[in-house]
Amino acid sequence: MATAIGGQIRVGIIGAGLIGQTHSMMLRYVADCTEQSVRVVSVADVSRAAAERLASRWSGARAVESAEELIADSSIDAVWICTPTAMHRQACIAAARAGKHVFCEKPLAMTAADASEMAAAIKAAGVKSQVGLVLRFSPVYNVIKWIFEEADVGRLLAVTMRDDQDFPTRGVHASAWRNDPSLTAGGTLIEHSVHDFDLLTWMFGPVTTLSCRTRNLNGADGVEDFGATAMEFAGGFHGQLTSIWHRMMGRPSNRRLEVFAENLFVASDADTLGPIIFQRGSGANEETIGASEVMAGFTEKILRERPWLAPIKARLAIPYAAEDATFIAALKGACEPYPEFAAGVSAQRMVEAAYQSARSASAVPIRT
Repeated sequence: MATAIGGQIRVGIIGAGLIGQTHSMMLRYVADCTEQSVRVVSVADVSRAAAERLASRWSGARAVESAEELIADSSIDAVWICTPTAMHRQACIAAARAGKHVFCEKPLAMTAADASEMAAAIKAAGVKSQVGLVLRFSPVYNVIKWIFEEADVGRLLAVTMRDDQDFPTRGVHASAWRNDPSLTAGGTLIEHSVHDFDLLTWMFGPVTTLSCRTRNLNGADGVEDFGATAMEFAGGFHGQLTSIWHRMMGRPSNRRLEVFAENLFVASDADTLGPIIFQRGSGANEETIGASEVMAGFTEKILRERPWLAPIKARLAIPYAAEDATFIAALKGACEPYPEFAAGVSAQRMVEAAYQSARSASAVPIRT
């Protein structure tokens, strides 16, 4: 069992691209709200210039060109792995064996087998780990989850989600590697909707079987830009996930979630703050929970359940801030890492089942 870190947590960021920059910003928020409990001391990237740009945002931070060099630094307590997917496995296993705590972005690896190997290395090393399934920190999805835990909603009937984004090689998500089969584990299903597979099972329980079909219009071989996945939940209801990478650069990345129960309908077109549209069985009209009300409800309940997030109360509307603050709190011994690494392995297995279904044109059972 890893011991809590008493002093300032020294972090190395592996990967200085868009997501590495995002986590650097979030760690800055956490540091500024917690008496500098965390500091980025090293950044690694194959582009020396990119590493230097990100390292320059932290006083005294080093820029290096390889994960190996960063991991060899004995002063580093934890690493944030923010590289293209193909590089996750090697960096994670090396970091764990070096005694570093590991935060790894999603998807964990190129395959579920690789992800399981990473999880085994972390367990053997006795270090703490967390996976970047950030939608679990979304205020709107937490509030919707809590609504459906109320006793009077009745049995769940159907869950429908659409996840759409401009093909992420340009615009605000510009990452050329997303269309390189040697670096990416696939297309929209694994590289983006892995969030959704995790979210839907976290909110509504396990899936027993799924069926999927995919299509590729704009991606390289093996990088699909469309997936339609039908899910049968253990609770006896049906789910549908539509995943799309389109070519509309001016359209913001977004999700729509609709949920029907016997006595309640809930929908939201925004994946962070809402608003939430709902209609109860006795109501004649749809009603709205505004974004400010969503945030107020989320803040009150999440701080009651997770008091270690109180220092970043002003930043709770940013799911990445709550995510990174949670791992820092876990390293301090205030809580357990969340989501745990196993959740990332499970989500990857579900997406692999979706790919298997698309190839075989048949339903695939989900292994628990």
